[in-house]
Amino acid sequence: MYMYTQGHSRLISTGACIPEERISSRRIMELIESEDRFNVPYDWLERITGVKERRIAPECLQPSDMAVQAAEEAMTAARIQPEQIDAIIYTGMSRDFLEPATAHVIQSKIGAHNAVSFDITNACHGFMNGMHLMDVLIASGQVRRGLVVTGEKAWRYSRLAIEALRQSRDRDEFLRLASGLGLGDAGAAVLMGPKIDPNGGFLGFMLQSQAQYYALSVCGRNGMMTPLEANMGPLIREGIRLWSLMYREFMDKIGWRPDQINWCVQHQASRKMIKSIAEYAGVSYEIMVDTVTRFGNLSTANIPFNLYQLQKNQQVTSGGKILLTGGGSGIAISKAALIWDAA
Repeated sequence: MYMYTQGHSRLISTGACIPEERISSRRIMELIESEDRFNVPYDWLERITGVKERRIAPECLQPSDMAVQAAEEAMTAARIQPEQIDAIIYTGMSRDFLEPATAHVIQSKIGAHNAVSFDITNACHGFMNGMHLMDVLIASGQVRRGLVVTGEKAWRYSRLAIEALRQSRDRDEFLRLASGLGLGDAGAAVLMGPKIDPNGGFLGFMLQSQAQYYALSVCGRNGMMTPLEANMGPLIREGIRLWSLMYREFMDKIGWRPDQINWCVQHQASRKMIKSIAEYAGVSYEIMVDTVTRFGNLSTANIPFNLYQLQKNQQVTSGGKILLTGGGSGIAISKAALIWDAA
């Protein structure tokens, strides 16, 4: 049922790109005239998701541009030159082109001419898959410096939902598209390398896929630019149920107790989800990194951006135990255990 692999890598450094422009959840609800069209109060979106505002990237900024800004910050923090990068994995759902891979665009822009580059996608779960795969490449001895990076322009899908809802009075359509109104834009990156201390870095990864739930959240029907549609009730219930079952087995595997965890870094679709995870994990909400309130659901950028926030705000010190928990439509679920020793 679960795939488990021992960790062989460490997180060297992090980087992020956050656009300046903001839009509040209330303003979005005003734009779709939610009170008149759907009999839904203007404060509903913020109350349900916990998202007060999110960032919007300029139209001219490509996903690769945000990824490059994040990658350059991570390289600067680690004092690593582009030619030292052996592999680049881009994990975003947003891409510059259908072809070539956005990782190639990033490789060209940062001048990492020695790197092998490719994209992988798995909805919001892509970054966790990317770190797991980079760990495997590092374990093989083929990679000593690996860059996992993303650049999400998810607001474009929120905009599609807003346009559709401005033409509708169907409450069921509103509820189906509402989850796409919490999305925000961001770029994020992590640099990974071989462990220095066998008891540090990534201790292990655990992953699973439950494809019978794939239809609960769909975006881009028939390969077209269409809004995110989700049946959020069943999606959250099944996601939390699967998460809690995996959590117990993973904690046994790595030998941690809940009271030993210093920080929990999780995929964030809503504040309610964060609170549910804290409850099931038996940990205080105070150690749950919460960025969804100010930045919204950042899709694949959630987890690396949360790690970046911990590092930037100096909230984690060497030896700190971090539980990473990923999730995405599909349903994909994962866990990773990290002993912090980043730059």
